[in-house]
Amino acid sequence: MAEDTPGTTTTTAGAVRRWGIDEARKALYDLVDAAAAGRSALIGRGTKCAVLSPLSHLDSTWQAQLSTLPATPVTTARGKLGDLLAAAGAGTPQLLLHRRTPVAVLLPATAEAVSPSSASAAHLDTAVSRKATAAARRLTALDDALDEVLTPGASGHGQTVSFGLTALDTALGGLRPGTLTLIAAAPGTGGSLFAAAAARHTALTRGLPVLYAASGLTRADIAARIVAAETPVDYRRLRTGALTAAEEQAAAETRGRLAGAPLHMDDGTDLTAEVIAQTVPDITGLTLVVVDRLQYTHDPVVPLSGPELPAATRVLAHLARTRDIPVLAVLDTDLPEVVAALDPDVTLTLTRTGEHARIDVSERDFGHQATTQLRAELPYARFTDPTDSAPAPDSLQGTPVSPESHQPPRSIQEAATNQCPAPSGTASAPEQPHTVSAAAPARQRRVSSAKASLFTFVSDRVARALEERGGDADAALKALAGDGGSAIPDVMELFEATRVETSYQHTTYPKLPEPLVRKRRDNADEVWEARPNFTNPAVPDGTEVTELDVNAAYLAALQSAHLPIRTITHNPEGWDDLANYGKGLDLSGICRIDPIDWQHPELPHPLGDDREMSGTLWVPTSVVLGLRDLASPSYGELCTPPVIREAYVAKGSASLFKTLVNVLNEARMQAVSESDELTKAYVAAMYAKLVSTMGDSRKNHELRRPEWQHIIRGQAFSNLRRKAVRAHQAGLTVVQVGGTDELHLAGDVWAARWNGRPLFMEGRALNQIKVKRISRRGER
Repeated sequence: MAEDTPGTTTTTAGAVRRWGIDEARKALYDLVDAAAAGRSALIGRGTKCAVLSPLSHLDSTWQAQLSTLPATPVTTARGKLGDLLAAAGAGTPQLLLHRRTPVAVLLPATAEAVSPSSASAAHLDTAVSRKATAAARRLTALDDALDEVLTPGASGHGQTVSFGLTALDTALGGLRPGTLTLIAAAPGTGGSLFAAAAARHTALTRGLPVLYAASGLTRADIAARIVAAETPVDYRRLRTGALTAAEEQAAAETRGRLAGAPLHMDDGTDLTAEVIAQTVPDITGLTLVVVDRLQYTHDPVVPLSGPELPAATRVLAHLARTRDIPVLAVLDTDLPEVVAALDPDVTLTLTRTGEHARIDVSERDFGHQATTQLRAELPYARFTDPTDSAPAPDSLQGTPVSPESHQPPRSIQEAATNQCPAPSGTASAPEQPHTVSAAAPARQRRVSSAKASLFTFVSDRVARALEERGGDADAALKALAGDGGSAIPDVMELFEATRVETSYQHTTYPKLPEPLVRKRRDNADEVWEARPNFTNPAVPDGTEVTELDVNAAYLAALQSAHLPIRTITHNPEGWDDLANYGKGLDLSGICRIDPIDWQHPELPHPLGDDREMSGTLWVPTSVVLGLRDLASPSYGELCTPPVIREAYVAKGSASLFKTLVNVLNEARMQAVSESDELTKAYVAAMYAKLVSTMGDSRKNHELRRPEWQHIIRGQAFSNLRRKAVRAHQAGLTVVQVGGTDELHLAGDVWAARWNGRPLFMEGRALNQIKVKRISRRGER
C-alpha cells in the first residue's frame, strides 16, 4: 500500500466515486461519516472540485496549524458547499465540524496538492473513475420495503412513536420514522401542548429518549407543563405557587416518578435547525425530536422565525430521513399558504372551540386523510381522548342488569382509583345493559366505554368481542386469544396503562449484548433458562402419584421476577463470592457461571435436566437466585453458591408488572368463580403471549427485552423447582417435574408440612395449587 502523500488523499482511482455538487449536498451527512471512517469522496468539477477526506490525510504542517484553517459545521456546509469546494480547490483545506469538532476536510483535487510548507507537494492521483462503485448508493430490496409497510418493526427500520391519544393515534398511525410532521395551530390553540403530549408519552411512558428543542419556551415552562399534565394539577396555580398541600405532595410524587426520564431539553439562545441536527447524534437511542416552535412572524432574535422557516424545515426533514427518526415541529399559524411553503410530510391542523379540539390529518401527495376529535384540558396543560358516548339504546337488547352485580372487588377498584386520577369535572358515559345469546357464558355482560378504566379493562374487551360476534363465544375466543387475535396488543396496552403511575421508566429497545443476540432467526441465543425435565428412576411402578398443577405459573413469575429497568451493562469481573453480588443492590440481568456439583439424583437439577454441564454457561439472574436459595441453610445447603465469572446487569425491580398482574389476576379469579371459560382463556393468553413475545418476536413490536423473557421463564422454572425441593424435605417423593407447572408427588400431599406450615394450599389463587389427577406410576 502506498504511503499517504502530504496534503492529499491517497485513495486509488478504483475506490473513489465522483459526486455532483447537488448530489453531494443531499448526501453530505453520510459522506462526512464515511470520510471520518477513512473513505474519501471526490466532489464537484472544474474550479469547484475537492476531495472530502479523513483528517489524517492532512500533512504534518497543516495538522500543526489545524486551528487556523477555515471551519464550517456540516449542517451549514450543505448550503455553501460550492463556495467551500472552490476555496479548497484554490489551495486552502476546509475543515468540516460536528459540534465544533473537526471530523473531515475538503482538500484540493488538482494535480498539485497545496500545503503551506510547499506549493509543489506530491501529486494526487487524478485518474479518478466516475464509474467506481466502492461508495455506491444504498439500495433497498422491495421485500425489505414491504416488510416495513406490512410488518412494522420487523426489519428494524425504526420504531413508531405516538401521542398516547387513542383517537389521534388510530387516525394517524403514529409518528413514522424518517418523516417531518408539522402541527399547524394558531396562537392560543394549544399546539405546544399537543407536541408535549408526544414527548411525554414517548419519554415518560415508554422510556424512549426524546430531544425537546424549545424556541421561545424555557426549560421551566416545559417542566411545569409536564408536571401539570402528569399529576394532574392546575398549571396556573402551579406556576404561581398557589397549590394546596395535597397538590404539592402529588406534584412532588410526580417529580420523583419522572426523575431520570430520557427527555433532553435545549432551550438555549440562537437555536437553529442546524444546531438541532448537530445535537441529535449525541443522544444515544434517540427516538423523537420535538421542535417547539416555528414562529410565523419574523423576530430578529429568534432564528426559527419568518423567512428562515422554509430552509429550517428542509434541514429538519433531512434530519428525519438521514437519522430515520420522526421529527415533530409546531408552527404557530394554520394559514394554508404558510404550511404549503414549509412542505412537511404530514400536517396536523389543530383547531379548538372551548374544550372541543379538532385535528385534521393531511399527507403530502394525498391531501386530507382523516379528522379526529380530542378534549382540551388546558388547566392541566394537556389534551385527552374525548369522553366516549354510550351505545344507542336501540342497538342493544335484553333486560337491565343490576349495577351491583358488576362491581369489581373493592381492592382492585381502589387500586385503579389511586393509579388513574382524573381531573374534576370529567364524567364517564352512562352504561347500557346488554345480553348475549345462550352460546355465551351464563353471566350477563355490559358494554363499557371504549376507553375502559383499569378495573374493567378485561371485561370490556370480552364484552366487545361478544357483541361484535353476536354472542358467539367461540368466535369471540378466537378473536381475543387465537392466532392473530388481540391478546398481544391488548396486554401491551394494559401494561402501558398500569405502569403510567409507577416510578419506573424502562428501556423498550436497548442495545443487546452478544450473549442475547440470536445468530440466525431460527436459532436461540446463548442464555440457558434451566427448564426442568425430571423423572425419578427410583420410584417403582404402581406407586400412587398425585399429579399437581401450578396455577398461572407465568403470571406468578411476572409478579415475583426482578427485572432490569434500564439497559443492562457489562461487568467483566463478576463475583467470586455470591455474598458480594450487587453489594446490596438489586441487580438483575444475565450472568456467566460455573456449573455446580449436584449430588441429589432424587431431585431435579437446578441448572436443568437436559444440558451437559461442561463449561461455563449464561443464565438469567432468576436462576442464580434460585441456586443461592438451594445453597442456603433454609434448603439444607444442597449445593455450593455459584461463581459468577461475568455479567450483564442493571438495577432491577419486582414492581414493574405488579399492577398488571393484579388486574389480570382479579379478572382471572372472578372468571374462575363464575365458570367463565372465555375470560379465563383470554387472560391466560394475555400473560402467556406477553412472556413469549417480549424477547424478539415479529408478533410484538412494542417491546424487545430478551433478558426479561429469560428472567421470567427462569423464575417460573425456579419457582417449580423450589416446590419440588420443599416437597422432598417435607417427606414426599418427587416423581416428576416438568416445564413451569407439572409437579408429580408420592405421599400424603395435604398432610405434608415444611418449616412448620402446610406445604401446599389447595385452590386456584397464585399461591395455591390444584390436583390434576391421581394416577399410578407406569400406567398409561
